[in-house]
Amino acid sequence: MITAEGIRRAASILLLVCTTLVAFVGTVTGTLPETEVRDTRWGTLPAFSDSTSAVFVPRPRPAWETAVLVPYWIVGAPFRVAYLALDQTVVGVDRLGIFGRPADYPGLPLPGGAYLMPSLALGELEGVTGGVEISRPELLSPEGMLFFQANTSSRNADEISGGLFASAGRGWDLQLGAGFEEVNLNRYYGLGAEARVEDLSYYFRRTVWAGWELDRGLGGPYSLSLRSDFTRVRIKNAAYKIEKSLGLVHAGDVPYGFPGESSGWRWRLALAYDSTDQTGRPERGGFRTFAASLFRSTDRSGLVFMSTHANIEHYFKLWHTKRTLALRGFVNRIHKIEGGEIPFTRLTTFQRPDELRGFPPHRFIGMGTLGLSAEYRWPIWGARGRDDYGVDAYIFSDIGQVFDRTMEIGLDEMKLTGGVGLRLIDSDRRLRARFEAGWSDEDVLLRFKFSQTFQYDPKGLLYGKNPTKVH
Repeated sequence: MITAEGIRRAASILLLVCTTLVAFVGTVTGTLPETEVRDTRWGTLPAFSDSTSAVFVPRPRPAWETAVLVPYWIVGAPFRVAYLALDQTVVGVDRLGIFGRPADYPGLPLPGGAYLMPSLALGELEGVTGGVEISRPELLSPEGMLFFQANTSSRNADEISGGLFASAGRGWDLQLGAGFEEVNLNRYYGLGAEARVEDLSYYFRRTVWAGWELDRGLGGPYSLSLRSDFTRVRIKNAAYKIEKSLGLVHAGDVPYGFPGESSGWRWRLALAYDSTDQTGRPERGGFRTFAASLFRSTDRSGLVFMSTHANIEHYFKLWHTKRTLALRGFVNRIHKIEGGEIPFTRLTTFQRPDELRGFPPHRFIGMGTLGLSAEYRWPIWGARGRDDYGVDAYIFSDIGQVFDRTMEIGLDEMKLTGGVGLRLIDSDRRLRARFEAGWSDEDVLLRFKFSQTFQYDPKGLLYGKNPTKVH
């Protein structure tokens, strides 16, 4: 219990401490306050003298303590240098206005209102990819956009693509897109959930595409999209790692369509729902997509098949500030209608955005895929505030399987992966980049991407996404 006597004693102690500090300052500066005795509310303040003041001298550090700290200084030096470099890099980029510009078109200004942005990515198939992106925002209208990109990689993969986004009138938006991609070291392990990692092989894949898409808001969080695209896929033995080429490793059991070419048109209808307010740090709401597509070949196979896709995501605000749990589930299924067998390059697999992040793309191939993902996210650094640009950390886990028939779905076939990552959030509270490490019982994979598996960008044709890699 707090009593008047207790308060009086505490005040006396505080007065003595303050007196000692004042005396110390006076001793250091060579001047002392008045030496007269004064009455205060807490009692008599004595005059300064040797008996009522003290000078504190810092204790010298013993030699053994210095010896112990030397290894700490040496080991910690690289971390302090790295932190300083990262901090000054972010500050320097911020001074250039990169973070402050609208998130849709950062970069170096070019004549004609365009922007140039170097690109860098770390992927599983292409290796380290570098290139340039040129965007021309507000073309013909405030929402208009012209986009072009060219990339090459350390594993001899090349891509050239681009697109146009414009208003089509009466509430409709139009996307046009085309591209060309060559990947020399596509992986193939076999078909189905039982494909063995020991059967890894490589093949060459060339894809060309062109298409259009109409998008329309339906009011509130709902939107509708109609797409048509033409694709041609040509595959053959890889020109690199010849000893591990598909034709040699799987001799006598090569998948249908190898080597060869597949071409055809696809029509896709999709309904989307998005009640989130951002892509950087969503705390509530959901993101859903439901799509059905019909593929009809233009080669001699007479192949016709239908694909269905469902994606459900939701975000939960947790008990700490800006902590979020993100959950996602997806399923893809192919249904053959007529014609011959489906080439394996047209089958469904785990690839962005429907990934098992501890396995490389094309690790498992089949008529259908399903998966569940969870991410726990929290902010670790912010330059101006929690809602401004900064870096978030997250841990994740993915589980899923590939199947040919529904009866094959079971826990014994599910593949489990996990990992950690960092997310860079820009000044518009949008995801700018992510770096993550995912692992499984087979591999550890590092990724550096400018996109995410959650809330993936619906403007795929505009930004040069290969339609054969999007469900």
